[in-house]
Amino acid sequence: MTNIEAASKTQELVESGFTIIPGVMDPNLLIKLRSWSDDVFERVTVPHKVRYQGSDIFVKSPRSWKKGTPTDRNRFPDPIAEEILDQPAQLDACSQIGLEQLSSDETIIILSKPGYGPPLYWHQDFMKWQSPEAATPWPIRIFLSYYLTDTTRENGCLRVIPGSHRKRHELHDILPKAHGPEIQAIEDLTHPAFGDFPEAIDVPLNAGDLIIADARILHAAWPNQTAERRTLLLAWHDVFDFPNPPSWWDGEIPEVVRNANPSSEYERAHEFRTPMQYLT
Repeated sequence: MTNIEAASKTQELVESGFTIIPGVMDPNLLIKLRSWSDDVFERVTVPHKVRYQGSDIFVKSPRSWKKGTPTDRNRFPDPIAEEILDQPAQLDACSQIGLEQLSSDETIIILSKPGYGPPLYWHQDFMKWQSPEAATPWPIRIFLSYYLTDTTRENGCLRVIPGSHRKRHELHDILPKAHGPEIQAIEDLTHPAFGDFPEAIDVPLNAGDLIIADARILHAAWPNQTAERRTLLLAWHDVFDFPNPPSWWDGEIPEVVRNANPSSEYERAHEFRTPMQYLT
């Protein structure tokens, strides 16, 4: 990636809320992960309530797993998590586009849509809307993710509403909290949570492409209309030390961010998933 290409990716992440870096994952690791994830699904039963997400399996890095912590059907340590998190090409790409103070949650989430699985509802994943962190014009919480197969609308590719991480959309006033019981209980696929909107775009990807997205962006996925499983691996990261801007930032800084107390701590919780005054 040239400096010009990297700067373009940075700008896209800031302005649109997501960016794609093609071909980051090594093909040999891709093959290994396909086999590994298939083995996981042979022993894990996915509950009905997460049918729209496809699965809810959390794989922790062994270095972060507290000794004596019991494992569960969908929560366990595995060294393969560290292989994904520590990929040199991934770390290099993140460095090139200026993702400073990048800090992983040390967890890989497996989100796998089975053959003929339903769509994923529109949602955003930020859980600190009560905090002035929500007002930053740069990302503060991001996901890094890979699909293990090529994706198209037919097998349930990603959908996003560009810019919705910083600008209020009509969905923000309609959607129940992401991944909560209310949205999981929806049975009517004509509900706006599954709707098509003129601002929405499809994001088809090749297996091994790295997609980086702001936690605040509205995103969804089409249903899988094929017989083959479509698997996504996702890792959450914090980035940039709030309230300090990135070293490369030359834009305006909102007053609420400039005046934020760096010693104040705000809880990250499901109850704070709904956008508040910082999204206009």
